[in-house]
Amino acid sequence: MLLLVLLLAAGCMSRYNRGTYDLYLIPDRYEGIVKVIYNVKDAPPLAREGKYDVIPVDRSGVYRTSNPMYDYGEVIDQYYYVDDLGNRTKIDPSCVHVRGTGGEQSAGIDIHFTEIEVTHSACGNDFRLWGSKKE
Repeated sequence: MLLLVLLLAAGCMSRYNRGTYDLYLIPDRYEGIVKVIYNVKDAPPLAREGKYDVIPVDRSGVYRTSNPMYDYGEVIDQYYYVDDLGNRTKIDPSCVHVRGTGGEQSAGIDIHFTEIEVTHSACGNDFRLWGSKKE
């Protein structure tokens, strides 16, 4: 958590004023952790919608992309549930907890990831700050 705070602070002080600008498309009524894994060989690159990177999450809560790394800075993400017809419903910010970022090295390749947690049954300030478990 401290690492996330430091990365966000560094991004906000950047002369480039960078932000994450991710648009999450999450299967309708999904609850749980959403993980985006970057730098995955043969995975598709992130599509763009305006200034946002589009992240179409699968039913298991995962999306893999060949993009090399996530962005830093202010979290300016948007979150939507998407039904089987492609209709989007904006997710209330009190139903989203930003878990943070991480990485590992596998076979000499740096793999990076971001995680959020979403709910539709336990929304509120506590969930937004702590997720389903207060750590």
